[in-house]
Amino acid sequence: MLPSIYFGSLEISTWRLAALGSVVICWILFLIRSKKLGYSFYAIFPWLLFALPVGTLGAHLFNKLIPVLAGSTYSPSNSFSGLTVIGSIISILIYSLLYIKYVMKTQPMPLMDAVAFTFPLSVLLGRIGCLLAGCCYGRTAPESIGASFLSAFTLPLDFYTPASEAGQAYHDMPLNTLVWNLPLLFMLEAFVILVITEALYHKREKWNLHPGTVFASAGALYSGGRFFLEFMRKDEMVGNTIFNAWQLATLVLFLFFTFWLCFSLYRRRQNLSHNKGGV
Repeated sequence: MLPSIYFGSLEISTWRLAALGSVVICWILFLIRSKKLGYSFYAIFPWLLFALPVGTLGAHLFNKLIPVLAGSTYSPSNSFSGLTVIGSIISILIYSLLYIKYVMKTQPMPLMDAVAFTFPLSVLLGRIGCLLAGCCYGRTAPESIGASFLSAFTLPLDFYTPASEAGQAYHDMPLNTLVWNLPLLFMLEAFVILVITEALYHKREKWNLHPGTVFASAGALYSGGRFFLEFMRKDEMVGNTIFNAWQLATLVLFLFFTFWLCFSLYRRRQNLSHNKGGV
């Protein structure tokens, strides 16, 4: 594990470095795609550029707000944690829809479908930082897991440095104890979603998908998958529930994206019926 990189007296967080790197890679790939689609670089680049501070502010706000709304009995494990991902998604989504419609003055949904791949790709790359930093760590795994193929999805506690969040949470346990490698599971989920998202995007015309279907699918898959993966996180539950604050926030996202997806599929069915009727 490598939570920080040092250049002399300068300390750089690998989590922030991975997050920034994922953003830059997504920017480059989307700028290439948007150029092929005929969008102006001077319209697209400011959208991407300002999305960074918008996502950062939304991440901090959401990370502070959700534990408060969850109730005074809930105390998050740290002040800047996994809720940042969800906060970034919500804030950037709202900002993007407004920017595309009122600044670029074009229909948002076709462009949202084109940028949908950056959703899982940014998670896939950004979670490398979580793995290196020792945050977003999992629960302890059953001892029987060590003798099965599932051990590939675990980490021994000696992987984490004592100063990391995981190291502090498990400081009184044997170093050979296995815990679920939650960042890896998030990365695998993101990879699967990335493949599905790109397949849907490239088949959107052949399958007559309504604009917005690709992005809604990516959001529903991410939030639904993360909801179940969160059961493997070591964290406090909200009140008397079996859910942590991450799960409850993700559940809201899942319901939103599922409604969006159902609406898009309904519109596709309407369009197909209309086209058949016209014939």
